Amino acid sequence: MESKNIRELSAMHPADIADVLRKKEHGDRLAILAALDYEKAAQVLSELEAQGESQLLRELSSFKISKMVEMLPPDEAADILADLSSEKQKDVLRLMKKEDSLEVQELMKYPEESAGGIMTTNLLALNESFTTSRAIEALRQFAKETKEQIVYIYVVDKENRFIGILPIKNLITAPPNAKLRELVNREAVTVNPEMDQEEVAKIVSKYDLLAVPVVAEDKKLLGIITVDDVIDVIKEEDTEDIYKMAGISHEELLKGSAFKVAQYRLPWLIATLCGGIIVASLIKNFQLTLEKVIAMAFFIPVITGMGGNIGMQSSTITVRGLATGSISIDQVIKVLMKELKQALIMGTVCGVVVGAVAYWLDSNPLLGLVLMISMFAAIIVAALIGVLIPFLFEKLDIDPAIASGPFITTANDITGVLIYFLLATWLFRVFT
Repeated sequence: MESKNIRELSAMHPADIADVLRKKEHGDRLAILAALDYEKAAQVLSELEAQGESQLLRELSSFKISKMVEMLPPDEAADILADLSSEKQKDVLRLMKKEDSLEVQELMKYPEESAGGIMTTNLLALNESFTTSRAIEALRQFAKETKEQIVYIYVVDKENRFIGILPIKNLITAPPNAKLRELVNREAVTVNPEMDQEEVAKIVSKYDLLAVPVVAEDKKLLGIITVDDVIDVIKEEDTEDIYKMAGISHEELLKGSAFKVAQYRLPWLIATLCGGIIVASLIKNFQLTLEKVIAMAFFIPVITGMGGNIGMQSSTITVRGLATGSISIDQVIKVLMKELKQALIMGTVCGVVVGAVAYWLDSNPLLGLVLMISMFAAIIVAALIGVLIPFLFEKLDIDPAIASGPFITTANDITGVLIYFLLATWLFRVFT
Protein backbone atom coordinates (compact mmCIF):
# COMPACT_ATOMS: atom_id res chain seq x y z
CA MET A 1 0.00 0.00 0.00
CA GLU A 2 1.04 3.61 -0.54
CA SER A 3 2.73 5.37 2.38
CA LYS A 4 0.02 8.07 2.29
CA ASN A 5 -2.70 5.47 2.83
CA ILE A 6 -0.70 3.89 5.65
CA ARG A 7 -0.35 7.27 7.38
CA GLU A 8 -4.08 7.84 7.08
CA LEU A 9 -4.78 4.40 8.53
CA SER A 10 -2.34 4.93 11.40
CA ALA A 11 -4.29 8.00 12.49
CA MET A 12 -7.54 6.03 12.70
CA HIS A 13 -8.97 4.34 15.79
CA PRO A 14 -7.95 0.64 16.08
CA ALA A 15 -11.60 -0.45 15.77
CA ASP A 16 -11.89 1.49 12.48
CA ILE A 17 -8.66 -0.02 11.17
CA ALA A 18 -10.04 -3.47 12.04
CA ASP A 19 -13.14 -2.64 9.97
CA VAL A 20 -10.87 -1.77 7.02
CA LEU A 21 -8.91 -5.01 7.43
CA ARG A 22 -12.09 -7.13 7.36
CA LYS A 23 -12.75 -5.90 3.81
CA LYS A 24 -9.19 -6.53 2.57
CA GLU A 25 -7.52 -9.63 1.15
CA HIS A 26 -5.19 -11.57 3.45
CA GLY A 27 -2.01 -10.18 1.83
CA ASP A 28 -3.19 -6.58 2.23
CA ARG A 29 -4.07 -7.23 5.87
CA LEU A 30 -0.53 -8.39 6.56
CA ALA A 31 0.95 -5.37 4.76
CA ILE A 32 -1.20 -2.93 6.75
CA LEU A 33 -0.42 -4.65 10.05
CA ALA A 34 3.32 -4.69 9.27
CA ALA A 35 3.28 -0.94 8.53
CA LEU A 36 1.67 -0.02 11.86
CA ASP A 37 3.68 0.48 15.03
CA TYR A 38 3.61 -2.36 17.57
CA GLU A 39 1.11 -0.68 19.87
CA LYS A 40 -1.42 0.20 17.18
CA ALA A 41 -1.01 -3.21 15.50
CA ALA A 42 -1.66 -4.95 18.82
CA GLN A 43 -4.81 -2.89 19.42
CA VAL A 44 -6.07 -3.72 15.92
CA LEU A 45 -5.46 -7.43 16.52
CA SER A 46 -7.50 -7.32 19.72
CA GLU A 47 -10.41 -5.74 17.78
CA LEU A 48 -10.54 -8.48 15.15
CA GLU A 49 -12.72 -11.57 15.46
CA ALA A 50 -11.06 -14.89 16.26
CA GLN A 51 -10.88 -16.03 12.63
CA GLY A 52 -9.26 -12.88 11.23
CA GLU A 53 -6.90 -12.65 14.19
CA SER A 54 -5.72 -16.28 14.03
CA GLN A 55 -5.09 -16.06 10.26
CA LEU A 56 -2.81 -13.07 10.75
CA LEU A 57 -1.04 -14.54 13.80
CA ARG A 58 -0.03 -17.61 11.80
CA GLU A 59 1.90 -15.37 9.38
CA LEU A 60 3.60 -13.15 11.98
CA SER A 61 6.90 -14.03 13.62
CA SER A 62 7.03 -14.90 17.32
CA PHE A 63 9.27 -11.85 17.89
CA LYS A 64 6.77 -9.45 16.33
CA ILE A 65 3.86 -10.97 18.25
CA SER A 66 5.80 -10.69 21.51
CA LYS A 67 6.43 -6.98 20.91
CA MET A 68 2.77 -6.42 20.09
CA VAL A 69 1.28 -8.20 23.10
CA GLU A 70 3.66 -6.40 25.46
CA MET A 71 1.77 -3.24 24.50
CA LEU A 72 -1.58 -4.66 25.60
CA PRO A 73 -3.21 -5.17 29.01
CA PRO A 74 -2.48 -8.70 30.29
CA ASP A 75 -6.04 -9.97 29.69
CA GLU A 76 -6.02 -8.90 26.02
CA ALA A 77 -2.51 -10.32 25.55
CA ALA A 78 -3.71 -13.66 27.00
CA ASP A 79 -6.69 -13.68 24.59
CA ILE A 80 -4.39 -13.23 21.59
CA LEU A 81 -1.90 -15.88 22.75
CA ALA A 82 -4.78 -18.33 23.24
CA ASP A 83 -5.21 -18.40 19.44
CA LEU A 84 -1.60 -19.54 18.88
CA SER A 85 -0.33 -23.10 18.72
CA SER A 86 1.23 -24.31 22.00
CA GLU A 87 4.70 -24.24 20.42
CA LYS A 88 4.34 -20.66 19.21
CA GLN A 89 2.85 -19.64 22.57
CA LYS A 90 6.03 -20.83 24.30
CA ASP A 91 8.22 -18.92 21.83
CA VAL A 92 6.26 -15.69 22.29
CA LEU A 93 6.21 -15.97 26.09
CA ARG A 94 9.99 -16.61 26.10
CA LEU A 95 10.60 -13.47 24.02
CA MET A 96 8.39 -11.22 26.16
CA LYS A 97 9.64 -9.24 29.15
CA LYS A 98 9.74 -11.58 32.13
CA GLU A 99 7.25 -9.56 34.18
CA ASP A 100 4.73 -9.35 31.32
CA SER A 101 5.22 -13.03 30.47
CA LEU A 102 4.52 -14.16 34.04
CA GLU A 103 1.34 -12.05 34.22
CA VAL A 104 0.01 -13.47 30.96
CA GLN A 105 0.89 -17.05 31.94
CA GLU A 106 -0.99 -16.61 35.21
CA LEU A 107 -4.12 -15.53 33.34
CA MET A 108 -3.82 -18.37 30.82
CA LYS A 109 -4.15 -20.92 33.63
CA TYR A 110 -7.86 -20.15 33.89
CA PRO A 111 -10.52 -21.39 31.43
CA GLU A 112 -11.04 -18.89 28.62
CA GLU A 113 -14.71 -18.26 29.49
CA SER A 114 -14.23 -17.96 33.26
CA ALA A 115 -13.86 -14.85 35.42
CA GLY A 116 -10.14 -15.62 35.72
CA GLY A 117 -9.88 -15.90 31.95
CA ILE A 118 -11.29 -12.43 31.28
CA MET A 119 -9.89 -10.52 34.26
CA THR A 120 -6.98 -8.11 34.11
CA THR A 121 -4.23 -7.77 36.70
CA ASN A 122 -3.73 -4.13 35.73
CA LEU A 123 -5.22 -2.45 38.81
CA LEU A 124 -4.29 -0.21 41.72
CA ALA A 125 -4.32 -2.11 45.02
CA LEU A 126 -3.25 -0.16 48.11
CA ASN A 127 -2.73 -1.14 51.71
CA GLU A 128 -5.45 -0.17 54.17
CA SER A 129 -2.91 1.76 56.25
CA PHE A 130 -2.27 4.31 53.46
CA THR A 131 -3.39 7.87 54.08
CA THR A 132 -5.51 9.69 51.52
CA SER A 133 -2.60 11.93 50.43
CA ARG A 134 -0.28 8.93 49.96
CA ALA A 135 -3.00 7.07 48.03
CA ILE A 136 -3.54 10.06 45.70
CA GLU A 137 0.19 10.17 44.97
CA ALA A 138 0.14 6.44 44.18
CA LEU A 139 -2.89 7.05 41.96
CA ARG A 140 -1.06 9.76 40.00
CA GLN A 141 1.89 7.44 39.40
CA PHE A 142 -0.35 4.54 38.35
CA ALA A 143 -2.35 6.78 35.98
CA LYS A 144 0.90 7.69 34.15
CA GLU A 145 1.72 4.03 33.58
CA THR A 146 -1.67 2.62 32.57
CA LYS A 147 -4.11 3.23 29.74
CA GLU A 148 -6.97 1.63 31.64
CA GLN A 149 -9.75 3.85 32.97
CA ILE A 150 -9.40 4.04 36.77
CA VAL A 151 -12.71 3.95 38.63
CA TYR A 152 -11.87 2.33 41.96
CA ILE A 153 -8.91 1.80 44.24
CA TYR A 154 -8.81 -1.70 45.68
CA VAL A 155 -7.91 -1.83 49.36
CA VAL A 156 -6.01 -4.84 50.72
CA ASP A 157 -4.28 -5.84 53.95
CA LYS A 158 -0.56 -6.53 54.29
CA GLU A 159 -1.07 -10.10 52.98
CA ASN A 160 -2.91 -8.85 49.87
CA ARG A 161 -6.28 -10.06 51.20
CA PHE A 162 -9.12 -8.06 49.70
CA ILE A 163 -10.87 -5.67 52.08
CA GLY A 164 -13.02 -3.53 49.80
CA ILE A 165 -13.17 -0.81 47.16
CA LEU A 166 -12.78 2.94 47.29
CA PRO A 167 -14.28 5.06 44.48
CA ILE A 168 -11.90 7.76 43.21
CA LYS A 169 -14.47 10.46 44.02
CA ASN A 170 -14.52 9.40 47.69
CA LEU A 171 -10.72 9.37 47.79
CA ILE A 172 -10.16 12.89 46.47
CA THR A 173 -12.87 14.41 48.68
CA ALA A 174 -11.57 12.79 51.91
CA PRO A 175 -9.31 14.57 54.45
CA PRO A 176 -5.57 14.22 53.59
CA ASN A 177 -4.68 12.25 56.72
CA ALA A 178 -7.65 9.85 56.66
CA LYS A 179 -6.69 6.17 56.46
CA LEU A 180 -8.06 4.04 53.64
CA ARG A 181 -9.45 1.54 56.19
CA GLU A 182 -11.76 4.35 57.38
CA LEU A 183 -13.06 5.13 53.87
CA VAL A 184 -13.27 1.72 52.21
CA ASN A 185 -16.56 0.09 51.19
CA ARG A 186 -16.33 -3.36 52.78
CA GLU A 187 -19.59 -4.60 51.23
CA ALA A 188 -18.20 -4.64 47.70
CA VAL A 189 -19.47 -7.35 45.32
CA THR A 190 -16.79 -9.83 44.25
CA VAL A 191 -16.56 -12.91 42.00
CA ASN A 192 -14.36 -15.99 42.20
CA PRO A 193 -11.96 -16.83 39.33
CA GLU A 194 -13.80 -20.05 38.38
CA MET A 195 -17.17 -18.32 37.85
CA ASP A 196 -18.52 -18.53 34.28
CA GLN A 197 -18.22 -15.26 32.36
CA GLU A 198 -21.98 -15.22 31.72
CA GLU A 199 -22.64 -15.21 35.48
CA VAL A 200 -20.12 -12.38 35.87
CA ALA A 201 -22.00 -10.36 33.24
CA LYS A 202 -25.27 -10.90 35.13
CA ILE A 203 -23.71 -9.69 38.39
CA VAL A 204 -22.19 -6.56 36.78
CA SER A 205 -25.54 -5.79 35.15
CA LYS A 206 -27.55 -6.45 38.32
CA TYR A 207 -25.46 -4.18 40.54
CA ASP A 208 -24.58 -1.56 37.86
CA LEU A 209 -20.85 -2.01 38.43
CA LEU A 210 -18.08 -0.41 36.39
CA ALA A 211 -15.62 -3.07 37.55
CA VAL A 212 -15.79 -6.15 39.76
CA PRO A 213 -12.87 -7.61 41.78
CA VAL A 214 -11.88 -11.25 41.28
CA VAL A 215 -11.05 -12.76 44.67
CA ALA A 216 -9.72 -16.23 45.48
CA GLU A 217 -11.06 -18.50 48.22
CA ASP A 218 -8.33 -17.30 50.58
CA LYS A 219 -9.52 -13.69 49.98
CA LYS A 220 -6.44 -12.82 47.90
CA LEU A 221 -7.13 -10.17 45.26
CA LEU A 222 -6.31 -11.69 41.84
CA GLY A 223 -7.55 -9.06 39.40
CA ILE A 224 -10.58 -7.12 38.18
CA ILE A 225 -13.11 -7.41 35.36
CA THR A 226 -14.01 -4.08 33.78
CA VAL A 227 -17.32 -3.18 32.17
CA ASP A 228 -15.82 -3.11 28.63
CA ASP A 229 -14.88 -6.78 29.05
CA VAL A 230 -18.41 -7.52 30.25
CA ILE A 231 -19.87 -5.87 27.13
CA ASP A 232 -17.68 -8.18 25.02
CA VAL A 233 -18.94 -11.16 27.04
CA ILE A 234 -22.59 -10.19 26.52
CA LYS A 235 -22.00 -9.83 22.78
CA GLU A 236 -20.16 -13.15 22.66
CA GLU A 237 -22.81 -15.02 24.67
CA ASP A 238 -25.67 -13.59 22.57
CA THR A 239 -23.86 -14.62 19.37
CA GLU A 240 -23.26 -18.08 20.82
CA ASP A 241 -26.96 -18.50 21.65
CA ILE A 242 -28.00 -17.45 18.15
CA TYR A 243 -25.66 -20.02 16.58
CA LYS A 244 -26.89 -22.68 19.00
CA MET A 245 -30.35 -22.23 17.55
CA ALA A 246 -28.86 -23.53 14.30
CA GLY A 247 -27.09 -26.34 16.15
CA ILE A 248 -23.57 -25.02 15.60
CA SER A 249 -20.99 -22.96 17.43
CA HIS A 250 -19.51 -19.70 16.15
CA GLU A 251 -16.03 -21.24 16.07
CA GLU A 252 -17.24 -24.21 14.00
CA LEU A 253 -18.96 -21.89 11.55
CA LEU A 254 -15.84 -19.74 11.10
CA LYS A 255 -13.18 -22.43 11.05
CA GLY A 256 -14.97 -25.56 9.86
CA SER A 257 -15.04 -26.74 6.24
CA ALA A 258 -18.30 -26.66 4.27
CA PHE A 259 -18.66 -30.43 4.79
CA LYS A 260 -18.06 -30.17 8.56
CA VAL A 261 -20.51 -27.27 8.97
CA ALA A 262 -23.10 -29.20 6.95
CA GLN A 263 -22.58 -32.17 9.30
CA TYR A 264 -23.47 -29.99 12.29
CA ARG A 265 -26.50 -28.42 10.65
CA LEU A 266 -27.94 -31.56 9.03
CA PRO A 267 -29.28 -33.17 12.24
CA TRP A 268 -31.40 -30.10 12.90
CA LEU A 269 -32.67 -30.04 9.34
CA ILE A 270 -33.43 -33.77 9.49
CA ALA A 271 -35.33 -33.24 12.76
CA THR A 272 -37.44 -30.58 11.02
CA LEU A 273 -37.87 -32.85 7.99
CA CYS A 274 -39.07 -35.68 10.23
CA GLY A 275 -41.59 -33.29 11.77
CA GLY A 276 -42.80 -32.38 8.28
CA ILE A 277 -43.17 -36.07 7.38
CA ILE A 278 -45.20 -36.67 10.55
CA VAL A 279 -47.46 -33.74 9.63
CA ALA A 280 -47.89 -35.11 6.09
CA SER A 281 -48.78 -38.55 7.53
CA LEU A 282 -51.38 -36.99 9.80
CA ILE A 283 -52.97 -35.15 6.87
CA LYS A 284 -53.05 -38.40 4.86
CA ASN A 285 -54.86 -40.17 7.73
CA PHE A 286 -57.55 -37.49 7.59
CA GLN A 287 -57.98 -37.81 3.82
CA LEU A 288 -61.72 -38.56 4.10
CA THR A 289 -62.28 -35.36 6.09
CA LEU A 290 -60.38 -33.36 3.47
CA GLU A 291 -62.45 -34.88 0.67
CA LYS A 292 -65.63 -33.70 2.37
CA VAL A 293 -64.39 -30.10 2.72
CA ILE A 294 -61.59 -29.36 0.23
CA ALA A 295 -61.31 -25.78 1.51
CA MET A 296 -59.78 -27.15 4.73
CA ALA A 297 -56.49 -27.70 2.88
CA PHE A 298 -56.21 -23.97 2.17
CA PHE A 299 -55.92 -23.16 5.86
CA ILE A 300 -53.35 -25.77 6.95
CA PRO A 301 -50.41 -23.31 6.44
CA VAL A 302 -52.34 -20.67 8.41
CA ILE A 303 -52.78 -22.97 11.43
CA THR A 304 -49.18 -24.25 11.41
CA GLY A 305 -47.69 -20.82 10.64
CA MET A 306 -49.53 -19.04 13.47
CA GLY A 307 -48.71 -21.83 15.92
CA GLY A 308 -45.04 -21.68 14.92
CA ASN A 309 -44.88 -17.89 15.31
CA ILE A 310 -46.54 -17.88 18.74
CA GLY A 311 -44.36 -20.77 19.92
CA MET A 312 -41.18 -19.03 18.79
CA GLN A 313 -42.21 -15.75 20.44
CA SER A 314 -42.95 -17.49 23.77
CA SER A 315 -39.74 -19.50 23.51
CA THR A 316 -37.59 -16.44 22.73
CA ILE A 317 -39.01 -14.52 25.72
CA THR A 318 -38.46 -17.51 28.03
CA VAL A 319 -34.95 -18.34 26.76
CA ARG A 320 -33.88 -14.72 27.05
CA GLY A 321 -35.31 -14.45 30.54
CA LEU A 322 -33.49 -17.59 31.67
CA ALA A 323 -30.24 -16.35 30.09
CA THR A 324 -30.36 -12.93 31.76
CA GLY A 325 -31.58 -14.26 35.11
CA SER A 326 -34.83 -12.25 35.04
CA ILE A 327 -36.68 -15.61 35.00
CA SER A 328 -35.70 -18.55 37.22
CA ILE A 329 -36.60 -22.23 36.99
CA ASP A 330 -38.84 -21.83 40.07
CA GLN A 331 -41.06 -19.35 38.22
CA VAL A 332 -42.39 -21.81 35.63
CA ILE A 333 -46.03 -21.56 36.84
CA LYS A 334 -45.91 -17.74 36.95
CA VAL A 335 -44.45 -17.49 33.43
CA LEU A 336 -46.86 -20.15 32.15
CA MET A 337 -49.90 -18.31 33.50
CA LYS A 338 -48.72 -14.99 32.05
CA GLU A 339 -48.20 -16.53 28.59
CA LEU A 340 -51.53 -18.34 28.87
CA LYS A 341 -53.40 -15.06 29.51
CA GLN A 342 -51.71 -13.46 26.50
CA ALA A 343 -52.42 -16.56 24.37
CA LEU A 344 -56.11 -16.42 25.30
CA ILE A 345 -56.33 -12.85 23.99
CA MET A 346 -54.32 -13.55 20.82
CA GLY A 347 -56.12 -16.84 20.20
CA THR A 348 -59.53 -15.20 20.49
CA VAL A 349 -58.69 -12.37 18.07
CA CYS A 350 -56.92 -14.59 15.50
CA GLY A 351 -59.59 -17.30 15.80
CA VAL A 352 -62.43 -14.88 15.09
CA VAL A 353 -60.56 -13.34 12.13
CA VAL A 354 -59.65 -16.65 10.44
CA GLY A 355 -63.12 -18.09 11.12
CA ALA A 356 -64.77 -15.06 9.47
CA VAL A 357 -62.43 -15.26 6.47
CA ALA A 358 -63.14 -19.00 6.04
CA TYR A 359 -66.89 -18.39 6.11
CA TRP A 360 -66.52 -15.53 3.61
CA LEU A 361 -64.46 -17.65 1.20
CA ASP A 362 -66.47 -20.90 1.38
CA SER A 363 -69.87 -19.84 2.75
CA ASN A 364 -69.61 -22.78 5.14
CA PRO A 365 -70.39 -21.81 8.74
CA LEU A 366 -69.13 -25.17 10.03
CA LEU A 367 -65.71 -24.63 8.41
CA GLY A 368 -65.58 -21.16 9.97
CA LEU A 369 -66.36 -22.64 13.39
CA VAL A 370 -63.68 -25.36 12.98
CA LEU A 371 -61.04 -22.79 12.03
CA MET A 372 -61.99 -20.41 14.81
CA ILE A 373 -61.75 -23.07 17.54
CA SER A 374 -58.65 -24.72 15.97
CA MET A 375 -56.77 -21.43 15.73
CA PHE A 376 -57.70 -20.56 19.31
CA ALA A 377 -56.56 -23.96 20.63
CA ALA A 378 -53.41 -24.11 18.46
CA ILE A 379 -52.21 -20.70 19.71
CA ILE A 380 -52.75 -21.65 23.36
CA VAL A 381 -50.93 -24.99 22.95
CA ALA A 382 -48.08 -23.29 21.01
CA ALA A 383 -47.59 -20.70 23.76
CA LEU A 384 -47.49 -23.42 26.43
CA ILE A 385 -44.97 -25.48 24.42
CA GLY A 386 -42.86 -22.35 23.84
CA VAL A 387 -42.58 -21.85 27.61
CA LEU A 388 -42.36 -25.45 28.80
CA ILE A 389 -39.62 -26.74 26.46
CA PRO A 390 -37.01 -24.11 27.48
CA PHE A 391 -37.84 -24.73 31.17
CA LEU A 392 -37.50 -28.48 30.60
CA PHE A 393 -34.10 -28.01 28.93
CA GLU A 394 -32.98 -25.75 31.80
CA LYS A 395 -34.09 -28.38 34.34
CA LEU A 396 -32.13 -31.08 32.46
CA ASP A 397 -29.07 -28.78 32.48
CA ILE A 398 -29.16 -28.40 28.68
CA ASP A 399 -28.74 -24.93 27.21
CA PRO A 400 -32.34 -23.79 26.51
CA ALA A 401 -31.16 -21.72 23.51
CA ILE A 402 -31.31 -24.88 21.38
CA ALA A 403 -35.01 -25.22 22.24
CA SER A 404 -35.75 -22.32 19.89
CA GLY A 405 -34.88 -24.48 16.90
CA PRO A 406 -36.81 -27.30 15.31
CA PHE A 407 -38.13 -28.75 18.59
CA ILE A 408 -40.71 -26.02 19.09
CA THR A 409 -41.51 -25.51 15.40
CA THR A 410 -42.03 -29.24 14.80
CA ALA A 411 -44.05 -29.76 17.99
CA ASN A 412 -46.33 -26.85 17.10
CA ASP A 413 -46.82 -28.05 13.51
CA ILE A 414 -47.84 -31.52 14.71
CA THR A 415 -50.16 -30.33 17.49
CA GLY A 416 -51.71 -27.63 15.27
CA VAL A 417 -52.57 -30.06 12.45
CA LEU A 418 -53.79 -32.68 14.92
CA ILE A 419 -56.13 -30.22 16.65
CA TYR A 420 -57.42 -28.95 13.30
CA PHE A 421 -58.27 -32.32 11.80
CA LEU A 422 -59.52 -34.03 14.96
CA LEU A 423 -61.90 -31.16 15.63
CA ALA A 424 -63.02 -31.02 11.98
CA THR A 425 -63.61 -34.79 11.82
CA TRP A 426 -65.69 -34.74 15.01
CA LEU A 427 -67.78 -31.66 14.11
CA PHE A 428 -68.45 -32.78 10.54
CA ARG A 429 -69.53 -36.21 11.83
CA VAL A 430 -71.89 -34.63 14.38
CA PHE A 431 -73.46 -31.91 12.20
CA THR A 432 -73.47 -33.46 8.70
